[in-house]
Amino acid sequence: MNIESSHIKKTSTVYMMMSGGVDSSVAAAILKNEGYNVIGVFIKCWSIESLKQIGVSDDLYGCFWEEDSTDAQLVADSLDIPFYVWDFEEEYKKGVVDYMINEYKIGRTPNPDVMCNSTIKFGIFYEKAIQLGADFVATGHYARSQNGRLYRGKDQKKDQSYFVWRIRKDQLDHVLMPIGKFDTKAEVRALAEKYNLITAYKPDSQGLCFIGETPVRQLLLQTLGEKEGNILDVYGKILGKHSGAFQYTIGQRHQLGLAGGPWFVRSTDIEKNTVSVAHDTDQKSLYSNSLIANNINYFRDLIDGTEYVFAAQIRYRQDAQECIMTRNGDSITIDFKQQVRAVSKGQSVVIYDGDEMVAGGIIS
Repeated sequence: MNIESSHIKKTSTVYMMMSGGVDSSVAAAILKNEGYNVIGVFIKCWSIESLKQIGVSDDLYGCFWEEDSTDAQLVADSLDIPFYVWDFEEEYKKGVVDYMINEYKIGRTPNPDVMCNSTIKFGIFYEKAIQLGADFVATGHYARSQNGRLYRGKDQKKDQSYFVWRIRKDQLDHVLMPIGKFDTKAEVRALAEKYNLITAYKPDSQGLCFIGETPVRQLLLQTLGEKEGNILDVYGKILGKHSGAFQYTIGQRHQLGLAGGPWFVRSTDIEKNTVSVAHDTDQKSLYSNSLIANNINYFRDLIDGTEYVFAAQIRYRQDAQECIMTRNGDSITIDFKQQVRAVSKGQSVVIYDGDEMVAGGIIS
């Protein structure tokens, strides 16, 4: 049974975000077959013109929105559902791309995919769809919503709940995520074959939300400008040079250009334009016992000053770690049972109780 929709009247109107990929295509097919009035929408957020606006050369363009939009259109046609393209380029540039560049500029590690979901998909898309009469909006995310609560996708390898922690709690009763109930991606592709969808064998998308395969490092160097500085070891000895401290994040291994490694970034100093690294044999400085986060989005009512035993995840491809979480108004303190590696300012931390999401915030 589809837990996201078990209590819904099947005549409800659903605005389906269709990316041109297999996940959203199958999600649309599922909802159509369950009797919903499905309206497909492709979100256009990036183009070569957008790239030029931020002063980046054409050769870095890695977005193939025209092809993806065409695939989404063909899927919608095969499902006999209406299809539209909504242009959110201006909003995306301001709310996601400018945010990303500015965060790197001040030495923080942003998560543009999180911001894309909150600003675009569950921001202006959600609001526009509701205004147009939608009962629900739907996505191809590997996550689950039920009774006003948010859960991990059942496929632990594909779970994307980490990226959607900024959904407002009051929105959850109007959000459908049909893909989250599947145990494996293979089941999703099998359904795509069953429904004869042209996206059945389309590879999963890579890179940033909507920007695609544009290399972030090169984008930053072209927008912020190269600025040579020193790479230092833990004792302050100069090991080499870099082209801008803003392009590095805690725990990063690649693009350091140092001999005798591997080396890992342990800290950056934007004002001094220095990057401090630790050798593979001395990684203890990369580990932390605790963190503080703000801009918290709560999915449960938690009491200030009370300690709760949960699990916290600080990166998408990192297992959640057991912790004690304490709410302090608009911020939270996380104390880990075991040290965690590469806590980075600006990244998202998401708190879980089992598979259920409790809260999320920005590491400060």
